[in-house]
Amino acid sequence: MVSEGEDAPAVSLPAYIDGERRRIDLGEYVGEGIVVLAFYPADFNPACTMQASDLGDLDLFTMQKDVSVFAVSPDSTYSHEAFAERYGLQVPLLSDSERAAATAYDVTTETDLGERLVQRAVFVVDHRGVVQYAWATDDLETEVDVAPVKQAVGDIGGDDTAIERYRVGHDHYVEGREAFRAAMADYEEREWLAARNGFEAAEPAFRTAADHFDTAVRFAETGDFEAVADRTEEKADTLSHAASWLADSADAFASGRGKQGTQYREDAERLLDTAAELPEPSDPEAFTLTDDGVELGESVAVDPAGEDEGYDWRDGDGAAADTALGVDDADLDAAVAADADDTDESTVDGDTVEGGLEMDLDAVEANADGTGERETTDGAGEDAGGGSASDGHPSGAGATGSDPLYRGGSAGGPSDGGENASEAEQSATSSDESGTPAAPVGSAGSADAADESDDDVEELDLADPTEGDDDTESDERADWDIPGR
Repeated sequence: MVSEGEDAPAVSLPAYIDGERRRIDLGEYVGEGIVVLAFYPADFNPACTMQASDLGDLDLFTMQKDVSVFAVSPDSTYSHEAFAERYGLQVPLLSDSERAAATAYDVTTETDLGERLVQRAVFVVDHRGVVQYAWATDDLETEVDVAPVKQAVGDIGGDDTAIERYRVGHDHYVEGREAFRAAMADYEEREWLAARNGFEAAEPAFRTAADHFDTAVRFAETGDFEAVADRTEEKADTLSHAASWLADSADAFASGRGKQGTQYREDAERLLDTAAELPEPSDPEAFTLTDDGVELGESVAVDPAGEDEGYDWRDGDGAAADTALGVDDADLDAAVAADADDTDESTVDGDTVEGGLEMDLDAVEANADGTGERETTDGAGEDAGGGSASDGHPSGAGATGSDPLYRGGSAGGPSDGGENASEAEQSATSSDESGTPAAPVGSAGSADAADESDDDVEELDLADPTEGDDDTESDERADWDIPGR
């Protein structure tokens, strides 16, 4: 078995992780953060019960940002899939079917019957790639004791790694700060889409910075440097959430939802007020690693401010560190207020509708109850049928607009389609030579005209053209020889 203090071997194995199969190279994890590597004999082994597996407690370590956990057995990734689903495991399961990893860590064993098995073992590897904890047993039914594993993980530290994590986090923070400032400028100019895109770019940069600062806190061994990293993590995390709210605010303003945009902005302002009370992260060059720990440069001084208030730090001349992000609250308030005045919106249930949409509710209610009436002013309005009441032509619903409306038909009832519909439209819109409007179809005048023209209508031959064919077909079928009949 690989002993404590030795370098951890790096192997590459197929794995079932996050619902998919892919290859894991442990060399990408060893030396970057803390690695917990657990070997076990097989999926569904005797140490598992109906309620829990022997690896369930290792899931706790997957929630730590600076700790990677892997479980290794000779089973295939398909067996791992069933095993993970059965017990709801989040630990990545590596397939060591050739026992390459078990051999590298020297945890193989053989039974009296000659069976080649894998021991139950756990290794904790620090951020330098050195094994800090090693445990193994031939008793395959023994479960992993997580208490010493947690102790080993907690004891791992290193100011060198903490400074490196801080440096990476600071680079991401600067990236987020630049995107945030540009987005704020667009926000003040009411360039909503550009502002939204800027805030959406700043949010993940701040979030990544916060993760690295948090890891720096985890590894820091010097108290003052740990305090600096802790405050920078808090500021980056706060700005990450503020950028998210401001992106939502800009998106709401761009969509014409002014009230919602203002609410999002108010939420973001509370976070900005919190962030403004925290100093800007110090440049990584202000910290130097020595044999005694991390030495803070002259530009940084950390002073205890009481147990309740934690730490604060100031630059060398005693002035407060820069906390500004280039945000002019007065200009921002004026811009948003002006935008609210310029936006033509209608309010619906406390929110707004883009474009100033309007609706004649009286007309809607009239059509709903079947009257089809619409009020006109001084005879100049249009009636419900679409024609003018003052141009001398009756509309589709009559000049008074009091008859029911039938789409595409006459005032007497719904259109039956075809030629009758077109005749109704022509008679309703044509006039005789004297200028008198022709009577609509269905009136007395139109009935007399219909009687006079009855003799001239040609009778249609309605005989069924297939009648003879049916007889022939039936006669032919009569001569068919159908079995069973």
